[in-house]
Amino acid sequence: MSRTKWLVSIALLAVFAGGILLSSFPDTLLLSKLPWLLIVSAVAGILLGLLRKRFTCKAIIENGKVQRHEIGSFIEHWLTVVGIFLLIISGFIIGFLFFPHFTDTLKSILFPLNMHFIGLNITLLGGFYFLTDYIFSCKLSSLIPNFKDLSEGTIGKYLFKKECCNEGKYLSSQKAAFLVYAILGGVQIITGFIKIMGHFWGISHTALAVTTLIHDIFSLLFVIMVIVHVLFVVLSTKHRTLLKSWFTGNVSESYAKEEHKVWYDQFTK
Repeated sequence: MSRTKWLVSIALLAVFAGGILLSSFPDTLLLSKLPWLLIVSAVAGILLGLLRKRFTCKAIIENGKVQRHEIGSFIEHWLTVVGIFLLIISGFIIGFLFFPHFTDTLKSILFPLNMHFIGLNITLLGGFYFLTDYIFSCKLSSLIPNFKDLSEGTIGKYLFKKECCNEGKYLSSQKAAFLVYAILGGVQIITGFIKIMGHFWGISHTALAVTTLIHDIFSLLFVIMVIVHVLFVVLSTKHRTLLKSWFTGNVSESYAKEEHKVWYDQFTK
C-alpha cells in the first residue's frame, strides 16, 4: 500500500478503537445525549461525497497495473466496514432473536448500546459519502444489477458453473450482492430509525416489538450475507484479487483485460 493508504488505515483503526473507548463512557446513554450527531454524520457524509466528485479521475495504467480504487474509494469503503462491524459486534452483545443476551443490567447494556450508536454514526458517514459520490458522479448505475447479471452472472455462474465474461468494473455477482446489501441495510435503517424515535416519542410497545423483530430478522440475514460474502472472497482466486485491490488500489492489466473487459475497454478508449 502507498504511504497515504497506510496513514488512512491507521486513522480508520483509531476510529474503530476510539468508538469502542467512547462507548465505555460511564453511566451515559450517548443516544439520549447526542441524538443530533446522527444528522451531523449524514450531512458530513453528503459533503464529503460532493467534495470527492471534484477529485475523481480516470483509471490509469502504470507498470502493468490498473488503478481500480482511489484513496476516496478506499476511505468510503473501509469507513463503512468499520461502522458495520461495530454494529454487528454490539448487536451480538445486546443479543437478538435466539442468540443469548450478554447484558442483564441497565449498566451492562450501556456499553453495547453506545457502541451501536457510534457504529451507526460511522456507517451513516461512510454510507452517505458513498451514495452521494456515486449518485452525483453517475456511477451508481454501474452497481445496479440487471436481469442478466442476476441470471447469468450470479446464478448461472455460481450454481451452474457457466462462463460469464465481458464484465464491467464490478462483477455481476458483486452487483447482485450490492442489491441484497442495499435491501437488507435499508430495512435495518428504517426499523432502526423507528426504534430510535421510540426513545423520544410515545410509540406503542406493540409497534416497537414488531419493529424490533423485523430489525433483528434482517440483521441476522445481513450477518449471513456478510459470512457468505467473506467465504466467496476467500475461496475464489478471482475474488481474492479484488480483495487485494482494496488494500493496494490496483489490479494487473492482464486481469482487468480478461475479467473486466467492458471496464478495461471504457478507460482505454
